[in-house]
Amino acid sequence: MALPRLTGTLRSFSNVTKHEDYSEELADLRTKRSKLHEQLLKSDLTWKKIIKFVDDNLDKKEHQTVNGDLKAILQAAKQIVGAENGQEAIESGAVFLFKTFHRKEYVGHDETKAIKQMFGPFPSSSATAACNATYRIASHFTEEQLTALIQMAEEQNGDNRVFFGKNIVFSFDMHDLDHSEELPVNGEADAQKIISLDYNKFLNNQLNHLQNYCDDKSDLKSLEKVDDSFLWCEVGKYLNESQGGTPGGPTTEDLCCTLYEMLASTKSGDELQNELFELLGPEGFELIEKLLQNRSLILERSLTCPNDNRFQTLQEQCKKFIGENIKPNYGCQVTIQSEQERLLMKQYRREEKRNARKEKQAGEDGEVSGEGLICFDPKELRIQRELALLNARSMPVLGRQRDMDFEKIHYPHVYDSRAEAMKTSAFIGGAKVFLPEAVQRENNKMYEEVKIPHSEPMPIGIEEKIVYIKDLDEIGQLAFKGMKRLNRIQSIVFETAYNTNENMLICAPTGAGKTNIAMLTVLHEIRQHVQHGVIKKDEFKIVYVAPMKALAAEMTNYFSKRLEPLGITVKELTGDMQLSKGEILRTQMLVTTPEKWDVVTRKSVGDVALSQLVKVLILDEVHLLHEDRGPVLESIVARTLRQVESTQSMIRILGLSATLPNYLDVATFLHVNPCIGLFYFDGRFRPVPLGQTFIGIKTTNKVQQLNHMDEVCYENVLKQIMAGHQLWYSVKLLESSFSH
Repeated sequence: MALPRLTGTLRSFSNVTKHEDYSEELADLRTKRSKLHEQLLKSDLTWKKIIKFVDDNLDKKEHQTVNGDLKAILQAAKQIVGAENGQEAIESGAVFLFKTFHRKEYVGHDETKAIKQMFGPFPSSSATAACNATYRIASHFTEEQLTALIQMAEEQNGDNRVFFGKNIVFSFDMHDLDHSEELPVNGEADAQKIISLDYNKFLNNQLNHLQNYCDDKSDLKSLEKVDDSFLWCEVGKYLNESQGGTPGGPTTEDLCCTLYEMLASTKSGDELQNELFELLGPEGFELIEKLLQNRSLILERSLTCPNDNRFQTLQEQCKKFIGENIKPNYGCQVTIQSEQERLLMKQYRREEKRNARKEKQAGEDGEVSGEGLICFDPKELRIQRELALLNARSMPVLGRQRDMDFEKIHYPHVYDSRAEAMKTSAFIGGAKVFLPEAVQRENNKMYEEVKIPHSEPMPIGIEEKIVYIKDLDEIGQLAFKGMKRLNRIQSIVFETAYNTNENMLICAPTGAGKTNIAMLTVLHEIRQHVQHGVIKKDEFKIVYVAPMKALAAEMTNYFSKRLEPLGITVKELTGDMQLSKGEILRTQMLVTTPEKWDVVTRKSVGDVALSQLVKVLILDEVHLLHEDRGPVLESIVARTLRQVESTQSMIRILGLSATLPNYLDVATFLHVNPCIGLFYFDGRFRPVPLGQTFIGIKTTNKVQQLNHMDEVCYENVLKQIMAGHQLWYSVKLLESSFSH
């Protein structure tokens, strides 16, 4: 190891001149390090010393319990320190935890801070476990024994410490320097000073200079004594320096009143500093400093000044402010304002800033603008504030005004009796809802039965007209051959489905004829591609998305029979029914499943031409959006809408569902105009009226409850079969159907 290089000058002031030979072997260095490590272990508290202390002072009966607690401390130290740091580091961490918690019953803030400072972030559960284990160990010993253990380690550790550099001896002998010509200090040739290397003399000179400087400052401050005319004099000086006698600027009296009002406000020093700078500008730095430093003295002296009418109004406000702040403030201050007060104060601040800017501009130009002074009237704003406070007494602070005169949106083709009932005043007011009057009840020891009759059909409106097949064009008559007329729901939807390109959402009960509504949209698309009596089959594709393969096969047969007279080909495209590209090109209508159509439209190449020819997309059972297959339908709709936006082509979307409570949300998702294409029909339009019967078993015993349920179910099933009715019996387990 090479000796560090020291200059001869530094060497002359010390005795660091001994040359030592550091060329030792590596084994000697390892030996020294091991000796130092052993000395450190002997001098400090170690885990072995703790174990030895426990073994020496406890009986053998208590060893098992204490050993378990010692292992718990080691485990906690392992989690805090980390298993990758080695056993020695873990034991050192365990010793630190023992020293930290040996007099603690719980983990406090100081202990948490100490552990975090030593090891960084740590799990709190480990610290709690170490604290509990240490407390259990410490309970077996007296306070004197624990104190002796800790102090013994500290004494051994403290006595043998030798600080680095303690053995280096320096010489304080003074050596004469070579005589050199004195140089001017701080560039002043006349002010020659004697430079000495004596540190004590230099320190005394600096202290004397600092004391003289403080005396000078105190003399200056004593000259600027704050009295009742301090504000007036300082404002006068500021106006003379900034305006220089230019007429048309603010007067001393007006500026004093404005500054006095700002000083008497409840604003903090930082807020007041910004406002004073906006008012006075960069020329008023000194004035702003003096005002903020002597704020309280200015207010006190001005309040005690008699026979001065210039600050009378401001003094009253300041006395009120000081009187309110005599009492101590507990906690934070909360200011509660109404909305009108907030707007009023905002207007006040805006007008105040505007007035200050106009006054400053008028002072620079030397002209007095009368409009700028008239636009801001503090008295008028104060009157408005008082009126707002009076009105706020009778209004809730956190209330929100409700506009009760809102226009209720009415959708022309939505027949929802439940939504209409929820809009009534009785329902909003919290009136109780009762069952219909024709409800039949049967109550016995075993069960209670409630029979709700079917709802009355919706009365026929004046504008409703039944559509007859003979009134349709040739294409419509061929497609609906064998039918005389459309039903009620199909007649209501007919105009939008057969004569427009609007997206549609049809919500109707089961068996209401939604498939024929889909047929109306298909026929409308076919009619748009008829030229000179010939259907251009290669210009369009119609896609019908069915939720299941069985339903897709059924729909394929239905549409094939209906569209066969028109020469339209309908094919099924599912996982079981694959079509070649030639067959797809020769097909005008595809019946598929959501997953299959998602795969077809997801491809970047190959089937792009197919997706671009699609003109109508029919989604059957669109309420599947809420189930597991909902994301597939969402991706299909989103991809279709994206194609419409990017290519500016027309793709009509038709959604069909039997149970859809949030029809407005789904209509928005499908880009359906709710005033034109949204059709919702409740149970009053059901072709076969549906009644409901509820049977409740009374017993609470689970086994007896199942037996009574089977017995009641068997009686009702037998009754329906004897009456010659059809029956559908649904059970959770197949074994339950054979229980009787």
